[in-house]
Amino acid sequence: MPHLHTPFDFLDTLVHELVHAVDNCKSGHGEGFKRIALDIGLKGPMRSAGAGEWLKKDLLAIAERLGEFPHGRLSLPVRTGQKAAKRPGAKCTKCGYEVVMLRKHLLLGPPICPKDMEGMEETGGWIGFDC
Repeated sequence: MPHLHTPFDFLDTLVHELVHAVDNCKSGHGEGFKRIALDIGLKGPMRSAGAGEWLKKDLLAIAERLGEFPHGRLSLPVRTGQKAAKRPGAKCTKCGYEVVMLRKHLLLGPPICPKDMEGMEETGGWIGFDC
């Protein structure tokens, strides 16, 4: 989580993400998530739920006991207008069916369309992908 500044920020986010883990990611930020989140002291809109008053005190105490945060904020490069190469794939010229190809399958060439039973044409960045 390179965008977090302090141990508290990290712990606060970690608690939110652990609620997703306890819920087995079944309910997104819905009722199941909300029930668990409120029970452990998160508050606010569930998509951005953070520590409420008593949980914040506990997390600050934990952060103090842990000591110095082992990293600072990372500055990630900002993408310019340069587009990333489109993933290699294949497309049927008859029906338009498209698939994305895995690198390990590029050496085999484009697949056969399951509908038209004809070879599909290469799309995307086949060149430059090391197999």
